[in-house]
Amino acid sequence: MKVNVAQVRYREGESVRFELMEEFSSCDLGTEGLSFQAPVHVQLQVNNTNKAMLVYGNIQTELKATCGRCLETYVTPLSLSFQDEWVFRAQATEDLLETALLLDKDEVDIKDRIFEQIVLALPMNFICSEECQGLCPICGVNRNLTPCRCGENVINPRFAALGEWQSND
Repeated sequence: MKVNVAQVRYREGESVRFELMEEFSSCDLGTEGLSFQAPVHVQLQVNNTNKAMLVYGNIQTELKATCGRCLETYVTPLSLSFQDEWVFRAQATEDLLETALLLDKDEVDIKDRIFEQIVLALPMNFICSEECQGLCPICGVNRNLTPCRCGENVINPRFAALGEWQSND
């Protein structure tokens, strides 16, 4: 995923747009049961501010994930926006050396930077839907597919004394 910023490098106030698409299926997202289902589509706008280039981006793809409640696999869209700062190494100030993407030439491979943005946007736990009931902790059945009555009459022994209490209201 390469971008050439030569057309805006020396023109303060200029901007350029890029539409990129690349297959990330070989990339490991670091979580079992999580993989890319579609190519990654990236839209970038690069603005030259004379000190650096401000980049506004939008990333869209689809991920195949495993639900953290019911353990079923499903496909979920991923859409995120990000901002970045790019600067040529010769123009970099001390602050920019630590935060910006340092450029040595006009053509830049941004695949690692895009992958980093995707990983940072991933939730801690994927849930297939807000209504997902998950697995029964007693029998293990998927409660989205099969009704389960395992826990209906089970009383936590710590609260058993409350069941004997009678209210005088």
